[in-house]
Amino acid sequence: MPITILFVESDPRHAQAVKDALADPWSGWTVDVATTLADTHSYLTTRRPDVVLAAERTMGGSAFDLLQSLRGIPSIIMVGIGHETRAAQALRHGFDDFVVQDSQLGYLLELPAQIDAVLERHAGKRVREEAEAMLARQHRLLQAISQAQAMFIASAGPRAAFEALLGELMSLTQSGFGMVGQVERAEDGHPYLRVHALTDISWDEASRARYARHAEEGMVFDNLDSLVGAALLTGQPVLTNDTSGDPRSAGVPPGHPVIRSYLGLPIHASGDLVAMVGLANCPGGYSDADIRFLQPLLSTIGQMEMARRAELARRSVEQQLARTSELLAEKTRALEGTLASVSQGISNVDAEGRIRVYNRRYLEVLDLPEALLAAQPRVEEVVRFQQERGDFGPGFELIEPAARAYVASEYPPRGKDITMPPQYIRKNPHGRYLEVRTHVLPEGGRVRTFTDVTDYLSTLEALRQSEARWRSLTQLSSDWYWEQDAQFRFVRIDGNVDKVPGSWEAHQGLTRWELPRTFATEHQWAEHRAQLQAHQVFHDFEMRQQADDGSVIWVSVSGEPIFDLDGQFTGYRGVARDVTDRKRAEAEIERLAFYDELTGLPNRRLLADRLERAVAVCARDESHGALFFLDLDDFKGVNDTLGHDWGDQLLVQVGARLRGCVRTIDTVARLGGDEFVVVVGGLSGQAPAAAAEAEAIGCKLLQSLNQPYRIQDSDVHSTPSIGIALFSSLELPVTELLKRADLAMYQAKSQGRNMLSFFDPAVQAAASERSALEAAIRQGIGREEFVLHFQPVVNERGAVQGAEALVRWQHPQRGMVAPGEFIPLAEQTSLILPLGRLVLSMACRQLARWASAAVQPAASWTVAVNVSAREFRQADYVDQVKAVLQETGADPRRLKLELTESLLLHDVEESILKMQVLRALGVGFSLDDFGTGYSSLSYLKRLPLDQLKIDQSFVRDVLTDPNDATIACTIIALARSLGLDVVAEGVETEGQRAFLLQNGCRKFQGYLFGRPGAADLLHVA
Repeated sequence: MPITILFVESDPRHAQAVKDALADPWSGWTVDVATTLADTHSYLTTRRPDVVLAAERTMGGSAFDLLQSLRGIPSIIMVGIGHETRAAQALRHGFDDFVVQDSQLGYLLELPAQIDAVLERHAGKRVREEAEAMLARQHRLLQAISQAQAMFIASAGPRAAFEALLGELMSLTQSGFGMVGQVERAEDGHPYLRVHALTDISWDEASRARYARHAEEGMVFDNLDSLVGAALLTGQPVLTNDTSGDPRSAGVPPGHPVIRSYLGLPIHASGDLVAMVGLANCPGGYSDADIRFLQPLLSTIGQMEMARRAELARRSVEQQLARTSELLAEKTRALEGTLASVSQGISNVDAEGRIRVYNRRYLEVLDLPEALLAAQPRVEEVVRFQQERGDFGPGFELIEPAARAYVASEYPPRGKDITMPPQYIRKNPHGRYLEVRTHVLPEGGRVRTFTDVTDYLSTLEALRQSEARWRSLTQLSSDWYWEQDAQFRFVRIDGNVDKVPGSWEAHQGLTRWELPRTFATEHQWAEHRAQLQAHQVFHDFEMRQQADDGSVIWVSVSGEPIFDLDGQFTGYRGVARDVTDRKRAEAEIERLAFYDELTGLPNRRLLADRLERAVAVCARDESHGALFFLDLDDFKGVNDTLGHDWGDQLLVQVGARLRGCVRTIDTVARLGGDEFVVVVGGLSGQAPAAAAEAEAIGCKLLQSLNQPYRIQDSDVHSTPSIGIALFSSLELPVTELLKRADLAMYQAKSQGRNMLSFFDPAVQAAASERSALEAAIRQGIGREEFVLHFQPVVNERGAVQGAEALVRWQHPQRGMVAPGEFIPLAEQTSLILPLGRLVLSMACRQLARWASAAVQPAASWTVAVNVSAREFRQADYVDQVKAVLQETGADPRRLKLELTESLLLHDVEESILKMQVLRALGVGFSLDDFGTGYSSLSYLKRLPLDQLKIDQSFVRDVLTDPNDATIACTIIALARSLGLDVVAEGVETEGQRAFLLQNGCRKFQGYLFGRPGAADLLHVA
């Protein structure tokens, strides 16, 4: 049922916790909170809660101040741990129960049941009081019955009627209300019936109105017509005995006469009408005496039944009181057990100064005889016993100075003006330290606890000394100490904090990598975080921090993880130190030892180390590197004519230009004088290609150093001679490489200076030839020396289906140059891009010519154009193809672009996108030389291809090598499953054609059907 709880508490957090635990909309419990005693008194003047829950101490006073205002409201007091004696006092003063509040709020789990028990006890108390009042009324009713008997004795007839009626009614009170009927004969021979109880009454409006007006007066009803369908409780079926339809006979059992008249009184229980008691069918009607005597008698009988029920309720209340007493005794025993088990000595002193309650620990801690406490002595008696025994020392020196005067005032009792300290420390004669705490009770008494804190104080003293030693050491040290929590945020910094960059406030709550103006590389941070996440010890993690004045400070940090007693990680602690001076010294030492003082470039010593690393990397990666040895031409003349200052400035600018020509991972060093060395790695694995790349870098160096130098507002010109030595393995020592590059440099000087020269003459010749070929290709593209030859592609009947466009170079001096001589060089350089555009343009023009040719089969021919991976990856390649198709007017559906498998290794998604755009125009795609590269079937199924080409290396031995035959058949089956055409390249014999045709290949290309030639040489089968 709904219950309203008033909670008196000043702590808002505790009040909210109790409210959350008790308030429940389903059960109807609501909690109102009063934060002060004034608010509580104001609340109780206007509302009456079902139960009051009050904290012991509240803003404005104590919970005991509320007792006068509760006025019988069920109440529970809430005390803290260690204040259980206050609970006993609260029960004596009027509180119904108590609650011991623990810091974890575990008592909230049992609080609802405790409130229910208090409400149940209060309800039982009210029932008991009502039962006692009922017994008093019963006594008075018995007296009334005696008076009624005396009045009936005056006449024999009425007396017999009274005795019969009384016997029936007394029997009725033993078994509940019912009906007992007796049929008699009147003097005129008419039967009449005494009816003692009628139930299931049906009222008419007139009787209901009369009853409402006169119920309190004990009005007797004699209107028979108002009793419609009255049921007589005889335990027999209710039937009518009147076949005439007289409503007065309704509900009368068989054998009973018809009810013609009725005199009775209403009987109520709990405010409801439960019966009518009276007489029926009295001959001659009812006299005034009947009414006078019957009315109080029947009313008394009804009240007697209520008294019987009250007696039963009283017995129930007594049983509840017995259970409540047992519960209280059980709680008392629990409280005594609790006091006996606590580690503190506890005593309760009443307002008169007598020790009323104490526990066993109190006797043990103070070494007091139990006989002394058994008589509930006054405090001064116990103090006198202790003083005479010497517990306090001759001058109370065993008492803490701040409390000596108070303890001395307790015996003899005096000094009411001396304030009682809430707590103090004393020492007993055995050297043990006791902490004495006193809590004053509202009614004037006090609770005092005695705790042996010897071990605790010893620990505190040891900690104090340890802390003092720690602070002394940290203050004298140049380091500072730090601590972090489990999230690696700073929570403490001690020691030489003056050297900590930034204030402690700038560190608090931040991780090391969140500190402002703190720098380390991403790799260093990642490695450091990994160590922290793994809870590892780390040493000498170095980072840079910027001080307030803008200077850079180097800090070295070391730390170790912290774990609690359960092995749970709780944070880090460690030390940090300023290592700026050391880092500067190391940098200066390194600079002097490994760097040229004039140019800041690595010197010969560091060069040897860098060169060894470069050679090792090239050997591991199977690549080449290049060593450039530079010497300034006629530098001596600059020094002699312009002075050494000008020469030094020239050398500084040369070093700067060399650094600008190479990558940051390459090395530029000064050996001394005007000699410089450049080390470049990561060149091609093939010696000719690596030589070409090294030559390009050397040309870049030459071009940069040939620019005039601006020195003191004048232009100074100087040229270098450069020798180049390639390396790719660890076979040659560093000194030998330098010697070879030096020799190559002198060779460049002997050839006229301001030149490049390779150490190996053969490589030099190859590089020169390659350079000449590159220049010739560039000129050939501009002069349109390149032409297309077409090799036919035929079907199974030998009919030409199209052709593959193959570029040839019609050189003015060399004649017809095969593509194997210039295509690799064009692909290694950017020349493949203009050459590819030229080939595509010529192929599309041929398609346009075939489309307009008179020979009809040529109009349906296709042309396949090879596209290099480098060319296809150009961002504007799709636009280039569109432009060529629009310019030439060729049908995109007749153009087929042949791609190599190298496209499958890089930028697959971008390649697919380009292919889809071109395919939407009608352009087809063929995968050339399938099976010779690194084909990925997962990419192959996604590429929008139309055709696969079987490489001629498989076709050549298809009749003699089972492996080649299997590969060729597999490619045909793969193409067929992917819905692609397949073309066999390099078919030279009829046997090869027959084998391929038998296994499903329908298109062929090779010398069997025609060699590459001019477009007009293609024959039509």
